[in-house]
Amino acid sequence: MRGVARASGGIELILGCMFSGKTTRMLRRLLGAEPGRSAAFKHQRDTRYVQRMIVTHSGLSIEAEVVRASGEIGDRLPDGVATVGIDEAHFFDAGLPEVCEGLRRRGVEVILTGLDRTSWGRPFPIIERLRGSADCVRMMTAVCARCGGAGEYTQRLTPVVGGDIIGGPDAFEPRCAACWRAPLEPPVD
Repeated sequence: MRGVARASGGIELILGCMFSGKTTRMLRRLLGAEPGRSAAFKHQRDTRYVQRMIVTHSGLSIEAEVVRASGEIGDRLPDGVATVGIDEAHFFDAGLPEVCEGLRRRGVEVILTGLDRTSWGRPFPIIERLRGSADCVRMMTAVCARCGGAGEYTQRLTPVVGGDIIGGPDAFEPRCAACWRAPLEPPVD
């Protein structure tokens, strides 16, 4: 029964490089849920596109609550919600796994998207912690912008200015391992 809270929820983690369809996959699940039974959250650091919406690079969108910290998710969750989507999990603080665990115990299905590694090829610590508690981890790939192979890395195209690493197609592209190169700047976490 889709959209109905069960005795035990679940945590699904959708990972991959930029432009691999992670957010599209999550939004399709949320948009397919029974009206009023799903909720979406995004971190305030994600300033791309529209503030109070999660928007894919292809234009698919859904209204979302904007939060500064993972602890706000439970506080802002409407009654009766059976499915929660959390976009760009790598932006969140170390409390996110515990928040997701609490939602799962309440019977909520939690779907998270995130980059599996930085532009420097390093894993995001929060993503590694979420992997440990997820019931399902889906790895997505894109098409390498250089050779057309399986894109598994996010290539930074523009210099990092003032520590700001957030951007869209103007700043990043998917690359395969052979075509990817770490940015020249020191890693930004």
